Amino acid sequence: MPTDAEKIALQVMRALFNATGGRPQQWRALAEISDTAEAHEAVQLAVDRGWLLVEGGHSICLTDTGRRLIA
Repeated sequence: MPTDAEKIALQVMRALFNATGGRPQQWRALAEISDTAEAHEAVQLAVDRGWLLVEGGHSICLTDTGRRLIA
């Protein structure tokens, strides 16, 4: 059973996938997707698992692994 952080990470990833049309290497500001403390924690979990990339502490991008997980 996924933890709360995993559930939020998947929600953020799905929102990012939808916002980018599922295209690879598309960056969006985290604030456009979700700007809660829980989302920031979940993004770190996703980065640690290789699902997301973060640039500048505020822009996120799905990795190929993250895109496959969501698609």
